[in-house]
Amino acid sequence: MHRMKILLTGPAGLFREGVAALLRGFAHGAEVQTLDRIADRPEDESKPDCIVVDGDRLRDMREELDAIRDHVPATPVIVLLSMVKREHVDELIAAGVAGCVEKSASAELLFGAVGLVLAGGVSLPRSLLSPERSASPARLESVEPEPDLHLTPRQIEVLALLARGRSNKMIARELDVAEATVKTHLTTIFKALNVSSRGEASAVAARMAKIRDTQVDHAINGQLPVARLLARMDSQHFRPGEILFRKGEPSGQMFYVEKGTVRLSELGIELGAGTVLGEIGLFSPEHRRTSTVICKTDCDMRTVSAADAIRLYYQDPEFALYLVRLIASRLQADKERNA
Repeated sequence: MHRMKILLTGPAGLFREGVAALLRGFAHGAEVQTLDRIADRPEDESKPDCIVVDGDRLRDMREELDAIRDHVPATPVIVLLSMVKREHVDELIAAGVAGCVEKSASAELLFGAVGLVLAGGVSLPRSLLSPERSASPARLESVEPEPDLHLTPRQIEVLALLARGRSNKMIARELDVAEATVKTHLTTIFKALNVSSRGEASAVAARMAKIRDTQVDHAINGQLPVARLLARMDSQHFRPGEILFRKGEPSGQMFYVEKGTVRLSELGIELGAGTVLGEIGLFSPEHRRTSTVICKTDCDMRTVSAADAIRLYYQDPEFALYLVRLIASRLQADKERNA
């Protein structure tokens, strides 16, 4: 069974020790690792499920966040702050941080933030919720957005991606538009929702049927940008004739073909760029490969460990639905071939 692992970064001392002790109570048997900074993490360490950062002691937050994405892509990050300013929090959220928590908050609020970001949500400090609109999180959740906010289809797409925690740069890449265009859309969206921050917009969007439908449509219709989602995963090059994996072997990785052609030897099928391989073995009870895959040409692959694949499955509902549909379609194809 997977054991929860949380990485806490920040200078050694009473504060770090105290937060580490609290985090060990988040889940039964949770492991909490403490480091001064992410660069001190050994490369062969197992990847954490969540990273908590002492945001007050970093000289360059952007540099640390970039290092985190290089070392442990797809892992949600929570930043602990003594002083909370809306512009600073919005900047962190835009940079890909999944949550910000005030150091004056209770352990219950910290646990709530960890649980929320692990589920793929965005956690906003309570002090930033506008009194006139949201005196408490409960009130914010009770406000139903208007059924027709007069948002364009593109603005709905932008809001759907924002609700998944995407930064402006990531949204621009996924929609193939300029980052300035995304900012313009967000200005209109914020006015339509009557909110003033990304966190508040995400909270409202999470309850909008249009947003949920858009996220589901993207996954169902194969519009999920898997290549960009896995862009920070390790890349490997394989030569023609190399065996990626053999039928019956233990399954510990999933692969995304960036370039080249592979052949499923038992089935006589060839697959090219844009193909995901090895997903069935990761999620089957036996965790065994169901086919032998050989590189027919030079191939560039993104490799996704079992832990990262499962983490993405839980953190990104669109990715989860994409995998379910992919596995179901391949099992159906196998059934038809054997009929």
